[in-house]
Amino acid sequence: MTHRAIAYFPLDHYQRPGTYRRRLRIRTGADWARADLEDDPHRYGLTLRHDGTRISAIEGRALRTPWSACGEAVAVLDRLIGMELSPDPQQVYRQVNGRAQCTHLLDLAGLAASHAARGIAQRDYDAEAPCLDPDARRDAVLHTDGRETLRWTLERNAIIAPAPFAGQDLAALMPWAKACIVDRDLFEAVWVLRRALFVSGNRFHDLDAMARATDTGHVLGTCHVYADGVAGRALRAFGSTRDFSDPGVPMLADLEATPGQAAAR
Repeated sequence: MTHRAIAYFPLDHYQRPGTYRRRLRIRTGADWARADLEDDPHRYGLTLRHDGTRISAIEGRALRTPWSACGEAVAVLDRLIGMELSPDPQQVYRQVNGRAQCTHLLDLAGLAASHAARGIAQRDYDAEAPCLDPDARRDAVLHTDGRETLRWTLERNAIIAPAPFAGQDLAALMPWAKACIVDRDLFEAVWVLRRALFVSGNRFHDLDAMARATDTGHVLGTCHVYADGVAGRALRAFGSTRDFSDPGVPMLADLEATPGQAAAR
């Protein structure tokens, strides 16, 4: 069986049309920070400890993943121990080789560390993007703590409105943002929404039609699962993908169900 390569850029049609939604939650305390995310294919969490200057311990949680080998990346998060806390969430990618990590766990580590550095006690992000017709204009929206902070109108991968984002392509967005956006909250929001748009590409595919990660045709070397020697043994976690198109279906419901979850573990 052959499959079109996984690409987080528009293909001809969505095999799972609907609305892609992603939720992230970050909480911090005196010497800890916790970050969690959930979307259709993923449920990850992470807690780090710090001494006020550097990361002293880190624990990842791969609770729902598309491939059997995704959870192995939890073990390599300890390469971040000793990293100086930075207000830049992308600092983790300069500290370690992101291609040897789980992208989603590393993003969570970057958010947790940056919020600890900046003293942000709590933040929630909710991203959504319609995935119905790849050729139609669509609005991607990010809410921060319940308030709309970004709304991009896109034609395929090009942002066409509003200024100052109009004319930017998702593939080259972050170097532009790094050079042009001074406000740290806005930069982080751009990073979060862009990542959500890339991951929304999972709706082009029915992963349950694939037995292992190599069947996707995804480029090797992009993350832990797609490392050479790992993708071929990374088996599909059949039935793990959920559909959060309906905004009434809660995400991170396990945290909501346990009132003490905001505290570090």
